Amino acid sequence: MNTAGPPVPAGGPGPLAGLLPPWAAGAEELGPGPQPWLYAEEDEQLAEGVVGARWTEFAAARRCARRALLGLGAAPGPLLRGNRGEPLWPAGVVGSITHRAGYRAAVVGPAGATAALGIDAEPAVALRPGVLRRIALPGEHAGLAALPSVPGLPWDTLLFCAKEAAYKAWYPLARVPLGFHSAEVRFHPERSAVTVRPVGVRPAAGRANGRPYAAAGAPPPSPPAGSSPSPGSPAAPGGAAGLPLLEGGYAAADGLLLVLLTAAAPRTLPPPPRTAARCASNRS
Repeated sequence: MNTAGPPVPAGGPGPLAGLLPPWAAGAEELGPGPQPWLYAEEDEQLAEGVVGARWTEFAAARRCARRALLGLGAAPGPLLRGNRGEPLWPAGVVGSITHRAGYRAAVVGPAGATAALGIDAEPAVALRPGVLRRIALPGEHAGLAALPSVPGLPWDTLLFCAKEAAYKAWYPLARVPLGFHSAEVRFHPERSAVTVRPVGVRPAAGRANGRPYAAAGAPPPSPPAGSSPSPGSPAAPGGAAGLPLLEGGYAAADGLLLVLLTAAAPRTLPPPPRTAARCASNRS
């Protein structure tokens, strides 16, 4: 089911469909949604004490991921996590998940179509004082200052959102620490687009030279000591060899920012039907 338009109360369409590449499938859920559930294997991976709202958001996001995978024709099953919390997608699939209070979404695509996907959603409120200084590169400060004022679109938080999405796209390829300064973001407001360039990142051995994540969904090797699951750690030294430029779009409506990124110049592949489904089933 295709959905498009701004986020509205539960049961209505959301912003994901307008951002999906033609070869991708996605699912989103707005509002509280039906009662979620997890496979036993997924539940066992969560730390003890993860209950209440956190458990519900995680489980609802996994439901969206299962529905997105159905859009690619993948069989349902547990979606486990890697050593740094990243989803371990089925073989031949790349994807990304985002969840926060009131909104969950997942997007997937064939590994033959793209090497990377990243999605992130954030509330459309300005960053706290001092945060922008810590996450933005000098050129990004200047770029933000030149952007037009748009009601309901805090550019500083959209920058944060784009960097989070870039981390999710790149980490399965890099397998090394990534920081906010590892990504240089440029917005193109005339077409609601964004590009992200890797800065100062050298992927771990065996992931360089532009090679895709060879066994999507297979348990990856353990990351180097000191790596971080969020883009808050210092960038790894060296060049950006092996990590692709990311391109995508953004949406801002009803208090939500959404960014979807994919590796530039995806491989040629016959596209499956483009789908963005609401997560409306108790079991999917």
